[in-house]
Amino acid sequence: MLAMMAALPDAYWDAWLLRQFPGRTLEELDGIDWARLARALHVREIERVEELYPLFFKDKWKPSSAEWRMILRHNRLENENG
Repeated sequence: MLAMMAALPDAYWDAWLLRQFPGRTLEELDGIDWARLARALHVREIERVEELYPLFFKDKWKPSSAEWRMILRHNRLENENG
């Protein structure tokens, strides 16, 4: 994530933060822990895909290739750790 952050101007990330945390000021968000935020966003995406997964079997959702990789990895981890 840090490499991606460096590639885009600060104004992009300021706008992104304001969308993620409505009602907060940039000054309030200046000390954000980017690693912690990245982990939380990753878990949120995993939860979103897990909620949608049953819809695949009802032909109501078509996962992207990235979502399929996430599903397969999660299923493998579940099988390994029973």
